[in-house]
Formats: sequence, C-alpha cells, structure tokens
Amino acid sequence: MTDQGGDDPVSVWRVDDPGLLAGYAIPAVVAVRSLVGWGRWLLAPEVATARSAGLWSALAAGFALFFWWLLLRARLEVGPEEIVVVNPWGTQRLRREEVASVRLGTWGAEFHHFDGFKTTAHALSHSAGGRSQDRRLEEVRAALGAGATAKPR
Repeated sequence: MTDQGGDDPVSVWRVDDPGLLAGYAIPAVVAVRSLVGWGRWLLAPEVATARSAGLWSALAAGFALFFWWLLLRARLEVGPEEIVVVNPWGTQRLRREEVASVRLGTWGAEFHHFDGFKTTAHALSHSAGGRSQDRRLEEVRAALGAGATAKPR
C-alpha cells in the first residue's frame, strides 16, 4: 500500500482485515449495549438502570481504547530513507541502511540489524491478521528493494 502524502512515496501496512474488523466490531457491540442501557434509563430513570448504563459506557470506552492501542494504531511505514514501526508498546525509527534482512517471525516482520538486534513490526503478525502474512512480507521486501538486504557500512 502506498501513501503519497509528500514528495516521496511511503508504503504503509496496517493490521490485516480480520484484525481491523475485530478492532472496530467488538467495541461497537459494547457501545450499542451501552446505548440500550441509557435508552432504558430514559424510559424509567432509576439508580440501578443508570449504574448499569454507566458500567456499559465505561466498558465501551475501555474496549475502544484497548483495541485502538493493540490493533488499530499498529502500522509499518517504509519510506525512502527510514522505516517506522508503530507497535502497541512504542514507535521505532530505523534508517534503511541499518537493516541487514527482514523475515517473518512469530510476532510479525522482523527487521534484523547489522549489530545483532532486531525490531519487530506487529502490524504483520499472524495474531494481528489471523492468517499467514507471507504475501504482505513480500510487499515489504519489494518496498525495501533487492530482497531487503543491504551491505554493512
């Protein structure tokens, strides 16, 4: 996927469709339950009904925040000079020349550095999409160019 936001094209990958569906659908279902609770409270204003509706509202907000943090926020951006990996636990920026290779690991695409460290992109994980990410990994390699390998400086 390519984004033409500036002068240089940036390729962007997000969590695959099944993960996005879960990230939107589960909080939406809880939010609808919350709205039903507030509708009941409007028809018969009682403390117990308001408590129940308030609890469902808090759950809806909690679910929305959790799924945004875990699935909807995660992305991988490959630009002309840097790679940006946004995971639930933080954002890492890599210069393209720091990457020795990229392969698919258990938790997503693993960018192996020349110094032995690796950075994992959760947006390409099996758990985030529910199926194999081989096709998407090939897209990342194509965006990196020449099989995603570089020579150490």
